[in-house]
Amino acid sequence: MRGVLVLLSVVVAVVLAGCGGTVDTTKQTFPRSTVPAGKVGTDTSSTGKPKANDPAFSNEKLRAIDPCGLLTKDILSAVGTPADDSLDDFGSCSNYMKDKDGKDLSITVYVGETISGAEGADENIGGLPAMESKLDDSSACFISVITSTNPNIGIRVQIGGDGDGLCATGHTVLTSIVDLIRNDPPKREEKTGSIANSDPCTLLDTAALKTALGGVETTVSPYSLHWCNWLGDSVSVGVWFRTGYDPKDSTVDPGTPVDLGNGVTVYQNAENGVASCRLQWRHRSTGQDGADEIIEVDFDNSSPPAGDNGCASAAAVAKLLIPALPKP
Repeated sequence: MRGVLVLLSVVVAVVLAGCGGTVDTTKQTFPRSTVPAGKVGTDTSSTGKPKANDPAFSNEKLRAIDPCGLLTKDILSAVGTPADDSLDDFGSCSNYMKDKDGKDLSITVYVGETISGAEGADENIGGLPAMESKLDDSSACFISVITSTNPNIGIRVQIGGDGDGLCATGHTVLTSIVDLIRNDPPKREEKTGSIANSDPCTLLDTAALKTALGGVETTVSPYSLHWCNWLGDSVSVGVWFRTGYDPKDSTVDPGTPVDLGNGVTVYQNAENGVASCRLQWRHRSTGQDGADEIIEVDFDNSSPPAGDNGCASAAAVAKLLIPALPKP
């Protein structure tokens, strides 16, 4: 199934991004578990314990942050010699720099990602529950803070490189990032019609979605600040706002162009033998190569009617979504 394969590809992408490798960052819906709020220190007592759900780190505020604005020269200079920042997506930015010994050091910040294993957040970074993990060969380290719960969303710094002390570097960088967000968050420049600050979970009417799916009930399930799922017994719908190349200009097969009306042409890909369909289209040009605003709608049905590839349902969802989008 596509969901399982994509789950593996996301894990691989996380590992390779720190090494500067080229990876396929295509995403897809898949179920996930949620850790109860109390598991990661969300009490409001004055015990000094770290607390998630701090208003300074609300999802709305994090969604408006310019992720490259978090990798300032002051913050990065504390751990080495910065290079130019590279915007990866609405919520992530990287810097492929040198550490203090002149060795390769890659730093990527992810703002508003799902934090897996949040029940293990037994550290404190800037008043937020924090946790550390690393690869078995210690070639990469991941430091995360949990900013909100149910589901567990947070900020992750990924550190890769040839030098020692990658986790210590990650702690230093993320501590400074948390302090910057709390005191002077760098906001993304507002652009007319941009989807960057939109919450995809709020754009599909529940009753209308049920009708579009033939009466199937679904439950909304955010995955990140720019990616939302609606999950049913056998059906899943995903809406993802990201950056990238216009699908029609893709160097690989962009799919079949389909006119949805009102001047919107989407590019459709269906998997053979299953009801799994993906629609992609450019919402807005940014004028920057490879950084256009792209919308993706995914539909999967594990128990489809005979001959149904899922694309009619994906198109029905896209037609519901389009009128709710900001107008470019």
